[in-house]
Amino acid sequence: MNAVRVPWSDASFLAYLGGITILVSVLALLSVEAADNGASGLVGWSGLVFVVLVALASLSLRSGHFVTAGLFALSAVVGFAVFFGALLAWFGWLPETNGGVFRGFRFWLLVLELATVVAAIVALRIFRFPLLVFAVAAASWFFLTDLVSGGGDWSAIVTIAYGLALLAVAVAYDSGGSRIYGFWLHVVAGLTIGGGLLWFFHGGDFDWILIAAAALLYIALGERLLRSSWAVLAAWGLLQVTTHFAERWADVRFVAFFPLGFFFFPFFGLNGNEPSEHHTWAAALAYALLGLVFIVIAQLLARRSREATTAAEVI
Repeated sequence: MNAVRVPWSDASFLAYLGGITILVSVLALLSVEAADNGASGLVGWSGLVFVVLVALASLSLRSGHFVTAGLFALSAVVGFAVFFGALLAWFGWLPETNGGVFRGFRFWLLVLELATVVAAIVALRIFRFPLLVFAVAAASWFFLTDLVSGGGDWSAIVTIAYGLALLAVAVAYDSGGSRIYGFWLHVVAGLTIGGGLLWFFHGGDFDWILIAAAALLYIALGERLLRSSWAVLAAWGLLQVTTHFAERWADVRFVAFFPLGFFFFPFFGLNGNEPSEHHTWAAALAYALLGLVFIVIAQLLARRSREATTAAEVI
């Protein structure tokens, strides 16, 4: 199954941006309709949105706009999940999730999750759009974790195990000539392994030192597998480690400017109303040192790459 290749360009960037904007807008629209009209109204609106997105994806595919088709297909998968969930809620079959996401065996919720996995797989088979691999892998993680765990530490263990298994699958895809699909498998593997580790290690200083060590292992793994996604996730982890120690050393607070907490830009402010005796400049210095660490690691990796290239030419 040949994948749709998406070379980086102005057009591809704008297409991705447009597709993601549509996806977010669809979710916002359906959220508003759910609040205003309840389950019955959401069934109608989400069904209409799903049909329109499928039609747009099909028309784009027929006209040869494969990237646009894939982006519409991704939104269609989300639209289907919302529509099917609204239908189950309308029938009174969808259980409440106020107690937490992974809480016991809830049959119809598992049916919804499995249906979303199947929808993502069908879309991937039809449109061959690599980003749909992310949807398949992420939805599969959610379904499997909900199926075999009930939240807390056990869910984190299952998440790490899923990430390790997915890493093995990703390596197999890489060696089998499907690296374009393998990329998103590596992304989800890194997210799940890292997320599980953060669940267990996010308290004291020693925990964050372990996270820093794991981040360095991510960089080494990414270099070994030639996958930059591991380095990106490692950098994010090192930023979190730096944030922890900067807050302790400098007594500062941080404000997240980006939604969903995936990334942040630090805003320094004193804790409390009175001037602090701690050195707030230490926080800025900590991030400057982290930047220096990033540069040193980058230079070491570049040197290894040059040495490997030279050795290959000699051979």
